[in-house]
Amino acid sequence: MSSLESPLQENYVLKKKICVLGGVEDYKDEFQKELSSNALPIENKRNIGVNISKIDFSFKKNEKFEFLLWNIDCRQQRAYLRTIFYNGAEAIIILISETKVDQIIHYFNEIQARLPSVALVFCIILEQFTKEEIIYRHFKNEDFNSIIKSNNIQINEIFEPTDILDQICSTFLKKDKYKELDNSYIIDFIPLNFLFVHSDVSDDCNDYYEPETRNTKIIQQINTELLVDYILNLKLDVHFESANWLKIKNKNFGTFSIYLKNGNVYYFPKICEKCKDEKCLKVKKAPFFLCIEAGESTGWTNINGFDQIELLILTKILALKQGNENNLPKSVLKQIKNINMCEKIKK
Repeated sequence: MSSLESPLQENYVLKKKICVLGGVEDYKDEFQKELSSNALPIENKRNIGVNISKIDFSFKKNEKFEFLLWNIDCRQQRAYLRTIFYNGAEAIIILISETKVDQIIHYFNEIQARLPSVALVFCIILEQFTKEEIIYRHFKNEDFNSIIKSNNIQINEIFEPTDILDQICSTFLKKDKYKELDNSYIIDFIPLNFLFVHSDVSDDCNDYYEPETRNTKIIQQINTELLVDYILNLKLDVHFESANWLKIKNKNFGTFSIYLKNGNVYYFPKICEKCKDEKCLKVKKAPFFLCIEAGESTGWTNINGFDQIELLILTKILALKQGNENNLPKSVLKQIKNINMCEKIKK
């Protein structure tokens, strides 16, 4: 089995975190109630800025998902706080009022700076206007048109809130199968009366309030072309599985894979490579994510376009290729040791 293969098994439940943003707070609360099987009291959102619920969702026949839906307060008094709730999210749903369609640009730039690889779905709620009228009024704007074309944003008309979850599930399954997927950006249009069962819900959309960046980690876009060029010039003993996936064989630990677009590292243990137990749950779960982060140093380089984040990936490659129990960081060795605990051998 390739270090990147992780087929979805029958009765296997994928657990994912989804955030819900947007200035229509009452609509977001109703959206959460409509989809969730279990939810914390909505007072949590007013008190701490977020409310969490669970969605048990079946996609097509056998694919089952368990979503944690984080309904985040986007009002002005919570703007400084909301980005701390983004961590770990793999999809973002943003409900957009037809009266403030320009907020799409603001939220798009905000999410791109913090979660560039996330699945992003904008849902424009139609009350007085049609999809065609909104497109004519706003999408011909130069900035708007540029974002749509340069990012291959899909534009759809949907009629149920679960259609959004279908779109997200489809993205997750492709990513789970291929371990590589171009960013998924969608703009949906849905009439208000199709979004909620309760037709008496109304909401005056809040303005967009930019979160503070002083204490927020802004994710730098990785220059993958320059990074690949330097990896090839260094003639490292590594293997490109595709344009953005690099495989590293380590004689001590097994196989590491790095996704060059975001620097994420995945680990397929040596003990699992030798395992012949086809029913082993550990093998089915592999590869395992490894957390390897930069410290507080800003780093330096005199190579134009080659900054700390590219240097960090080069460092990971060199460290994982030659790594052993004496020279890898203790935090990384601890993760590897925990992953290599084989239940079968322990018995």
